[in-house]
Amino acid sequence: MLKRVIAVFLLYLLGVNLAFADEIGDLKQQLKEMRQDYETKIQGLQQKIDEISKRQEGAEVRLEEKLEKKIEEKTISLDYVGRYQGPFGKGGLLIKNPSGFGNVSVGGYADIEFENFENSNSTFDQARFILNIGAQPHECLLFYSEYEIEHGGPHASDVGEAKVEQAWASYLINDMINLKGGIVLVPFGKFNLLHDSDIQDLTERPIVSRRLGAATWMEAGFGGFGEFNIGESLGLKMLPDSYLNYEGYIVNGLDEDISDTGMRNAKGAIEADENNNKAFVGRMGLGLNRNLEFGVSAYQGKFGRGGAATRNGQDGLLGIGGDVNFKRGPFELVGDFAYWDFEDGALVDHDNDSVAGDEVHSPKYMRGFYIEPRYHFWPKFLNNTFLGRGFKDPKLTLVNRYDWVDIGDDGDAGNGANEEKRYTLGLNYRPIESWVFKLEYQWNASKNEVLERGNKDGVMASMAIGF
Repeated sequence: MLKRVIAVFLLYLLGVNLAFADEIGDLKQQLKEMRQDYETKIQGLQQKIDEISKRQEGAEVRLEEKLEKKIEEKTISLDYVGRYQGPFGKGGLLIKNPSGFGNVSVGGYADIEFENFENSNSTFDQARFILNIGAQPHECLLFYSEYEIEHGGPHASDVGEAKVEQAWASYLINDMINLKGGIVLVPFGKFNLLHDSDIQDLTERPIVSRRLGAATWMEAGFGGFGEFNIGESLGLKMLPDSYLNYEGYIVNGLDEDISDTGMRNAKGAIEADENNNKAFVGRMGLGLNRNLEFGVSAYQGKFGRGGAATRNGQDGLLGIGGDVNFKRGPFELVGDFAYWDFEDGALVDHDNDSVAGDEVHSPKYMRGFYIEPRYHFWPKFLNNTFLGRGFKDPKLTLVNRYDWVDIGDDGDAGNGANEEKRYTLGLNYRPIESWVFKLEYQWNASKNEVLERGNKDGVMASMAIGF
């Protein structure tokens, strides 16, 4: 009986264990299936995450590219285009606006001079430092300025000065008619318009340009300029490239600081008219082609300050001038002529102090000219020397100039007319167009009062650079 009971109990336990084992097997199978399902889902999720990451990275790259492009489009850039290649013909550093206008140019020039004349001390002179700033806010609108420091500035020497030499704005209408106002270079003769040291081939400026033209001569005023292609307009088959240009202004009048040594100190006031009598000045150029131009200039107005000890700014003054600019191959010829006529009975005041009693009669006339031939050349044997090595188009220039000025007596000493002549022979070297080393010798002769160098001969040398 006991054996049967034990046997039944063992069979019962065995059945229970077998049933429990089946349940465990089922659970293991379910867990395996669940794990496979989760792993599949996790792999799917990882793929989606990877795809999203790739898309995001691509979007970031595209966004960076767009941002870089926008930044590039909207950011100003700097470009050195060369001394004479800017929008104003001067100013080599061009600060570009992304819109195409609003460009700003920065440039200038500087020179250092040495001179050694008879019966005088030899000396170095930091003659000029000029800064040019221009702007083009619109294709029809221009601004240009020139700030000059001479002889180291007003605190460096007795003759030093610092001043605005140009500051004008232009409204461009077309090639033939354009407006300009501000502090402008007076278009009396050609030299005053092209006086920069790095452009000129001799160190000393012409006597006629200094004594009869006051170079650099600037005035405050308003006027216009333009150019006509007359060869094309008139159908001139013989002169298809001929043109006519002009530049003219109404400006403030001159004061009475005039003498028989010239009118260099008689420049008008920038801030106010000296006599409430505006003057007119202009130049017209006729070019047969771009290598030959003849110019004629005129000035008409009153001189003297209102309320002065002279004739209250009512004395008339008339000036006429002419110029020539010719180029043919390596040869070049430039020159200016000027003549001034003063009203009968006109008075001048040498010291501009308005004190009665020290005024004298004005010179009846002033006249003078200069003529300057130039020959540009370059010997090939210099190519492998330090003068030519590494430079694209270096040049040597043989240049000479003849100056003559004659000014009528103003009655101060009664010695008669003052006359001065000068002959200059020079050689200069340009490794590039805007850098020049000049060496020259002057022979001077004068009669009565000294205008520039008197009878002193001497040597001059200088270095000038435009940028």
